[in-house]
Amino acid sequence: MSVEILDFLYNQIYFIGVQTLRYGKRFFRWLVALLLKPVKAIGTLIFTLFIVIDKHALGTFHKSLDELKALFRDAKSVSKKSNEDKKEKKSIGSFVHYIGVALRRYKGAFVYVLNFALPAFSFVFLLNVVGFWNDAAFALEINYNDEVIGYVQDEAVYKEAREMAYERLDINTASVTVSKEDEEEFKLIDDAEYNIKLVKRGQINDASEICDNLIEKSDNKITNACGVYVDDKFICAVKNETDALSVFDSILAEHETGEENVVVSFVENIDYVQGLYLDSDSIIKDAEYLQNKLNSNITEDKYYTVQDGDTILGIVQKCGISTAQLYKLNPELSEIIRAGQKILIAKANDFIHVQTTKTEYKEVEVPYDTITINTSNLYVGDKKTVTKGENGLERITELVTYIGGERFSSKEVSRVTIKEAVSEKIQVGTKKNQTTSSSSSSSKGKLRWPAIGATSVSSPYGKRDFGDGWHAGIDIVRPGGSMGCTVVAAAAGTVTYAGWYNSGGYTVMIDHGNGMTTMYCHMQNTLKVRSGQKVARGQAIGNIGATGYVTGPHLHFEVKINGKNVNPALYL
Repeated sequence: MSVEILDFLYNQIYFIGVQTLRYGKRFFRWLVALLLKPVKAIGTLIFTLFIVIDKHALGTFHKSLDELKALFRDAKSVSKKSNEDKKEKKSIGSFVHYIGVALRRYKGAFVYVLNFALPAFSFVFLLNVVGFWNDAAFALEINYNDEVIGYVQDEAVYKEAREMAYERLDINTASVTVSKEDEEEFKLIDDAEYNIKLVKRGQINDASEICDNLIEKSDNKITNACGVYVDDKFICAVKNETDALSVFDSILAEHETGEENVVVSFVENIDYVQGLYLDSDSIIKDAEYLQNKLNSNITEDKYYTVQDGDTILGIVQKCGISTAQLYKLNPELSEIIRAGQKILIAKANDFIHVQTTKTEYKEVEVPYDTITINTSNLYVGDKKTVTKGENGLERITELVTYIGGERFSSKEVSRVTIKEAVSEKIQVGTKKNQTTSSSSSSSKGKLRWPAIGATSVSSPYGKRDFGDGWHAGIDIVRPGGSMGCTVVAAAAGTVTYAGWYNSGGYTVMIDHGNGMTTMYCHMQNTLKVRSGQKVARGQAIGNIGATGYVTGPHLHFEVKINGKNVNPALYL
């Protein structure tokens, strides 16, 4: 491109820019002038309104202001004149005359000022009245022996204070009969007089304060002491609060182990109430008495003597406890009991209980899921494991509370996954077998596996490999230990039996309808269902145990069709 062309383009661009700037300034000035027109008009209107308002509405104000200025000028001259009258010892009548003249001459100014002063004064007066009534309330004045001992909101507060005084003075009318000779001694609590008074809210007393005043004004021999209450029940009063605290601290010290993350405390709520108490041997005690009282038992061990015809189930129902509680209290107890045998049904109840709360950790297995995949490569009833399932592992942190050395409760704090569970994938055949009747094929393969985590069969259905005998079910175990594995219902149905079943130990039987029943034997005594209960497929019914006639923990599982045993493996 030549220099002439570039020079031409530069001149054209410069010309366009100059013209744009010039016409832009003109447009901007026109726009500002256009916008200022309504603003000027509004300003003129406002100014006009102000003049009109000032002339008509504020005319009285200006007139009154002028009169006030004149009044102040006259006041100065009157003041000067008064001083001269005092020197001449003239009467004060001249001063009164000046005030009368001022009121007549400047009546408008005085009226105008009063129009503002009176509402302002009324508002301030109203605020003071509201403030007074906000801080004031009607209350009952409690008068005893012509002496005011306090104010209460209503009579219920006084009654509560009186009951507290009864308890402190150990003259609770529900348990103690006061003789006529002693009636006068306790008359102060019954004969207080009421008067309605208007008082400040800060003067109103609570029940505790009225109680102290009642006792203090009584004629009884009283003393200042520390009352000890266990779960709101009065135990005794100790003159020195430190002695009472040391007794409880010594009990806690016996249970401290020095371990970290261990908290020792009392199960019961302990209260120390400092106040006035009747100075009586039945009320005021020393630390030794309190120590012995706390170490005593409220109740003793309770036993049941077995009668002829008694059974464990009958004893449980008669005594109102569970089977698990009975076996826990009597670890050596068996199903065979005899007349005259004593069975512990309730342990001695201590006066006070110490609980120990500690942080504990445990690892639990997470059962894997089973995923079924339909495939036409297998016949109906056939299965093939594609991916073997693996249980996961979780670490659980719990706050565990022990009472009397026994685990009482636990609260889960956190749960961390250590190992993820691997789902088991099983191919299920959908290809129809022409040689199998539809009725037989439809009745098989309906039941789910009854034990979570236990997947091995230690003894199959049929003739046993050792000795003589026929095995009516299959024995399910988990390599490495089956104890505690969850047992679930193989299908939905109704529980027909749940309890101890001869050599089968703790057993559950379920009716699934259409002639099919299942039986689960050798479980732990913590059965999760009862007879007559409806259960869903896969619902937990118990845990694998070793009850009954067994050589080790396992689940004996049976399937019956119309009352006859069949091979469970064909129906799982």
